[in-house]
Amino acid sequence: MNGHKRKDFLFEIGTEELPPERISELVASLAANIEKGLKEHELTYSKIKTYSTPRRIAVLVTSLITCQPDQLFELRGPSVEIAFDKNNKPTLAAEKFAKTCGITVDQLGYIEDKKGKFLFCKVTKAGKTTADLLPEIVITSIKKLPITRPMRWGDSKIFFVRPVHWVVMLFGEEIISTEVLGVKTSNQTFGHRFHYPQAIIIPEAGQYEELLENIGFVIAESTKRRRKICEQIAANVKTGSAIINENLLNEVTDLVEWPVVLIGSFDSHFLEMPQEVLITLMEKQQRYFPITDRAKKLLPQFVIISNIESKNQARIIAGNERVIRARLTDAEYFYRNDLRSNLISHSEKLKSVVFQAKLGSLYDKTLRLKNLAGFIAAKIKANVEHAKRAAELSKCDLMTSMVWEFPELQGIMGDYYARGREPEIVATAIQEQYLPRFSQDEIPISNIGCALALADRVDNLIGLFSINKIPSGEKDPFGLRRAATGIVRIILEKNLELDLKELLEQARLNYAIAFENNEAITQVLHFIYERLRYMYVEQGKSANVFRAVLARMPTDLLDFEKRFAAVTEFNKLAEASDLIEIYKRVKNILAKADKEVSKFNKELITELAERNLAEVIEKESQAITELYKNKKYFEILLVLAKAKPFLSTFFDEVMVMVEDKKLRLNRLALLKNLQCLFTLVADWGA
Repeated sequence: MNGHKRKDFLFEIGTEELPPERISELVASLAANIEKGLKEHELTYSKIKTYSTPRRIAVLVTSLITCQPDQLFELRGPSVEIAFDKNNKPTLAAEKFAKTCGITVDQLGYIEDKKGKFLFCKVTKAGKTTADLLPEIVITSIKKLPITRPMRWGDSKIFFVRPVHWVVMLFGEEIISTEVLGVKTSNQTFGHRFHYPQAIIIPEAGQYEELLENIGFVIAESTKRRRKICEQIAANVKTGSAIINENLLNEVTDLVEWPVVLIGSFDSHFLEMPQEVLITLMEKQQRYFPITDRAKKLLPQFVIISNIESKNQARIIAGNERVIRARLTDAEYFYRNDLRSNLISHSEKLKSVVFQAKLGSLYDKTLRLKNLAGFIAAKIKANVEHAKRAAELSKCDLMTSMVWEFPELQGIMGDYYARGREPEIVATAIQEQYLPRFSQDEIPISNIGCALALADRVDNLIGLFSINKIPSGEKDPFGLRRAATGIVRIILEKNLELDLKELLEQARLNYAIAFENNEAITQVLHFIYERLRYMYVEQGKSANVFRAVLARMPTDLLDFEKRFAAVTEFNKLAEASDLIEIYKRVKNILAKADKEVSKFNKELITELAERNLAEVIEKESQAITELYKNKKYFEILLVLAKAKPFLSTFFDEVMVMVEDKKLRLNRLALLKNLQCLFTLVADWGA
């Protein structure tokens, strides 16, 4: 076997500036595709490393074998009847097969199976060189990249994310000569666009990262660039600490090749605006990191991540300060202008904004939220009038200049604009309606906020399901899975006793339209429970217990939790597994039995074991009924556990499916009574 020698393999695509939000996905996909191609061709290696900057994505495969292992093929030829004539001489078919194998007919072997006896040979084929295989692997890998909006440049018919300027394919010191994306491969990369725009010759693949950094002013590894940005921020921010938004940090990391941290400032009078406005403006529009003091109060300073090591840093800082001053002046104008009007004055404008074509305007939605939030508030013992007022104002800030400019501030600005003019709890609820925004986000603190947040999500779910806008696969354009998860979290974490079905039915009544989907309420209920199941799976909870409890379909999530906890605890008991098996047997018997199960009649008892079981069921039914009223589910299961010996004896000594129909139906009725007690908590047979 050839292939003991190993070399590093480098593949780099140099482009115009790539969209920063796509870079990490592209390079990860490229590495995964190349890895798959290498494995398919049995080309072993040590590890795969990725590099990415705004102008390049690259993959380095270390210690890649230089030649494919020899390939062993087992070939089956024609049957013996076809391979030899009556005189046992090889036919043309046998000779052709032998020639294919590279041997003579008498050197062939035989293989026998159910279909008969056939000629057979094992052929060892020398493996191809890695250098010959790499072009195909790379080109296939590029074709499989997740490029949603490819570009075409010049008069070329080739498509890619951005125009391609150079391609490096280097195996050790050897250039793998081919054409990729319309560019001939070489061993030449290019440095920083301003610091070192010249070509850099890479003598050997493993020297790639070092050469780019030491000569080309390019830190090719994104994690190293990210770390350098964080270190420079920590070293340069003297007066407080920077707010490091992880998403922004990832973005700026993929916007620069040679990061340099600078500190800019702005006039302190802008701090009179809400902090959220300044932070959003700096992060979203300018990609700056805001700076706060030790008390987490915003300072009139910000962190700039430059892509150039300038000899005149003051000039770069001044330019950025000039830009942010203009931005802040605009924001200040929006803020002052918005403050001139009461929040409710924007209500009428909501009539002109479509919520969803078939579901009316945002004004219509506001009216629905007012009714639903009031309904929920009454159920959770919150102030109904405050809940209705919060709902009435909930979407008004969408029509303000500030939220029009910065949609991320919806709710936040509503809180600011309502504060001082409305009860504080109402202002707070306007902001809290959007919580939680994502899976690990905080939930509303106030009950009014909870009522409004639940009303908003329930209205979205029932409305969109009613017109068949139901998430499928990965598609969820309206964020309905997130809405359902929010409902589950708010109810469970705030211990709110709410009947989901009743809530959905109330939401349905608020719509004046005819529903296209008559199953909307049932479907939304199952959809919400599917999110609960997903949360349980993430927490490592039992899927079997979930199914057992779900089979009872309790529409109160707190009740579901109590049942789940009771069954989970009960399953730890020694007698649990035997009792569950007996119950499943009861369920199976009843499922196969006559549908017309009669009422149990004590007078028809003929066996002692039958009488004993009937007495236990009758005796414990009263205790179980009382426990059920108080939702003491674990205690119910403990009571049922006492029936285990009577059940075992019953099945050992009593034939249920006897020929006598009266006896059979009576015994089935007894088992039906038992099943009803078992399924009060959960259905283990689900």
